Amino acid sequence: MKKARIDNFDFIRSIAAWMIVIYHFSCSCMYNPQFADFPFYTHANGVWGENTSVNIFFILSGASLYYNHANLDIHSLKKYYFDRFKGIFPLFYLIWFTVFLMNATNCRNLFYNGSPKSMILTLLGMDGYLSYRFPQNYYIIGEWFIGALVLLYIIYPILTWCMKHCKILTTLTLFAGAFSLLWIQPLFKIQIERNLIVCLFAFWLGMLFIEHKEKLSAKWIMCVFGVIALLFIFVKMPFNPFICAQFIAIGLFLMFYHLGGWIMQFKTANRFFAYTGRISYPIFLLQNLILGKTLSLFNAQTLSIAKECVILLVIFVLIYIFASIAAIVNKAVVNSNWFMKMQNFVYGKTPVASD
Repeated sequence: MKKARIDNFDFIRSIAAWMIVIYHFSCSCMYNPQFADFPFYTHANGVWGENTSVNIFFILSGASLYYNHANLDIHSLKKYYFDRFKGIFPLFYLIWFTVFLMNATNCRNLFYNGSPKSMILTLLGMDGYLSYRFPQNYYIIGEWFIGALVLLYIIYPILTWCMKHCKILTTLTLFAGAFSLLWIQPLFKIQIERNLIVCLFAFWLGMLFIEHKEKLSAKWIMCVFGVIALLFIFVKMPFNPFICAQFIAIGLFLMFYHLGGWIMQFKTANRFFAYTGRISYPIFLLQNLILGKTLSLFNAQTLSIAKECVILLVIFVLIYIFASIAAIVNKAVVNSNWFMKMQNFVYGKTPVASD
């Protein structure tokens, strides 16, 4: 039976999507010498992107998935994995193939970026995540964390078993594994914030939040971690930025959860954030593409922060429009007869509505 949607999660999902868009906008402005530096690239102890915003996204992903799929057994794995595929790849393929064909047409070369073998990682959704090791690829949409999310979804059934049989041991192991990377990071080529162990730790924290929701959603816990998060955002600390980022993400997640509980009581706000939450995935897929194309129109101009704010507002509108169109097309695809036949074949029976 499908569980009721948690409105607070839609609010957090919306905020996380906006934070990532604004962060990438700030990155683009910072790297263009003619643009003013947009004030959302760094905080006192790090950057807003993968150090902070993405951590919130992984915590939310773990919480949302565990809320809906806390109990998995060998008989439900087939449906679980197909539902994850259905939630990620149809839309990913729709947007990727559209952009790929546009690029190939402009370059007049189907394999304009090298060997077609590199497309294998793209079709698996892993090219962004593994671009540090395989730089020749067709990574043209989305973000690196989509690849990390695919891996987390694959691992997730094991995590549900760990939650039931060795919760404390798993928590301690992931905590030690994530923070030990501060000393053994040279063993990995991937940067510490993108390391799967770090992503797994944030994902697990989200699962723990749902497992102990009544205790961990207490206002006093939110206040403690919220104050720590705000302190680390505004005051430079004598700690490694990675440590600060973990506390900031946890604190902001809890603050947004409580803030969302209040804001989502208002009908208009509820509808807006619920809709943004539903199209957050196409927003993640399209935001870099739309942002880059829009800002490229102003490469020959000098932009002030005021002008950048106007452009950012236009970018948000464009992202919402194209993300909405993509969501509608994707819904038509996954509800089409041929896709439903494939789904029925995988399920082995008439499926119930999936999340």
